[in-house]
Amino acid sequence: MFEKSVAKMKLNDLMKATGDFTKDNIIGSGRSGTMYKATLPDGSFLAIKRLQDTQHSESQFASEMSTLGSVRQRNLLPLLGYCIAKKERLLVYKYMPKGSLYDQLHQQTSEKKALEWPLRLKIAIGSAKGLAWLHHSCNPRILHRNISSKCILLDDDYDPKISDFGLARLMNPIDTHLSTFVNGEFGDLGYVAPEYARTLVATPKGDVYSFGVVLLELVTGEEPTQVKNAPENFKGSLVDWITYLSNNSILQDAVDKSLIGKDHDAELLQFMKVACSCVLSAPKESPTMFEVYQLMRAIGEKYLFSAADDELTMQPQNAEAEKLDELIVAN
Repeated sequence: MFEKSVAKMKLNDLMKATGDFTKDNIIGSGRSGTMYKATLPDGSFLAIKRLQDTQHSESQFASEMSTLGSVRQRNLLPLLGYCIAKKERLLVYKYMPKGSLYDQLHQQTSEKKALEWPLRLKIAIGSAKGLAWLHHSCNPRILHRNISSKCILLDDDYDPKISDFGLARLMNPIDTHLSTFVNGEFGDLGYVAPEYARTLVATPKGDVYSFGVVLLELVTGEEPTQVKNAPENFKGSLVDWITYLSNNSILQDAVDKSLIGKDHDAELLQFMKVACSCVLSAPKESPTMFEVYQLMRAIGEKYLFSAADDELTMQPQNAEAEKLDELIVAN
């Protein structure tokens, strides 16, 4: 029903499927809105995003939906439909049964064990590929502007799907200002590139920095803003902690203890070095998302995660083209 184009849906149907947007059906919330689990009459599930605040008219919103609905790549969460009703703006997505990467890494229970290394690497490669595609292959190119482990969702096979891409364009312009990040409304303070505080301009390298923090989460098991394995008197972020360890040549101390001694140690350190290159304080020195994807893919080559016919057919931009693209996509 949904696969060929984005469907316009009725508010009543979505309200019924979510139990009138009951709290029990909330599966995530963030700066752009709240995500609900919706149950259809046939017993299948969808995910409904109830946008928090959008200043677009109905025709502008419908046009944006058409554009976002045409953005299809296997590591991006597909937009299936939308609904406009008075002030309500709802987006309809495929439901991801394994939840977010954040949940899998940081909300472990006796039933939910720590993710094994090959699975973490698979998630990193797929996510890098989706983000690289948005930056380098998508037309128009899209900056995500809010990458975190909460917006990387996982299907039954733990294949990652990036959500919330393109949503920055739908929000109130005031809400895309840096203040929404530093207020921590999305709990994403640890993901924001330091240059934002100086420039207030979103760039591809800002996405790279945020993705680097996600890579650090994967390899350390730590949250971006609170580091459990650091000394009690340490008050900094995960990036601060990694920088300290790197400067003291003890980076290996940050690796998640559940991953060590299982014949993956060399990969773990390679992975850590790529993550560190993404969160350098000077964005000019950090890699592009295409380069990050290539590096991740090289680390995971022996696992055969990527099909040969599924490679990204793109080349990194030269410096001038990169600068031009930053101006285009950041507006």
